[in-house]
Amino acid sequence: MKRDLIKARDDEFRRRCVEIFKSDYNSGAIRPLDSVLERAMACQPHCHYLSYDTASRRLHEIERYGLEAIVRERIARQMWTELAAQVADVMALHPRKSFNMALSFVLNFCRPSRFFISVDTARRIIAPNITYNISLGRG
Repeated sequence: MKRDLIKARDDEFRRRCVEIFKSDYNSGAIRPLDSVLERAMACQPHCHYLSYDTASRRLHEIERYGLEAIVRERIARQMWTELAAQVADVMALHPRKSFNMALSFVLNFCRPSRFFISVDTARRIIAPNITYNISLGRG
C-alpha cells in the first residue's frame, strides 16, 4: 500500500511539472529545471498520500517522544507538524471527534499545503520525463 501511495504522489507531482512546462512553453518562457521543480513542489497535492496506520503510528510516536526524536529531515518535520495541526484543528472544531475520527477525516478530506518532498526527490521523480538537447553553436 505504501508503494501505491508513493506512486500516486509521484504521478501527481510529475503531472504538475508537465503542466508547468507546458504553460511556460505556451507563454514562450523557458525556465531552469529547479525553478519548475520549486513551483511544482509549492502546489497543493490532492491528498496527504499517507495510510491511516502510518499516520496514526507516527503521530502517536511524535506525541510520545517529540518531533525531533522521531523525524530527522526538515521537510518531513514540516509535513508531520502540518498534519498534526490539521488533526488538532478538526478536534477543536468538533470536540466529540476522537483522534481516530479526526485523523480519518483529515486524511480523507483535507489537503496538505504543498508537496513535502526534497529537491533531490523531485528530480528523481521527473527525470524519466526530461530529455536534454545540447547543441553547439557555430563559430
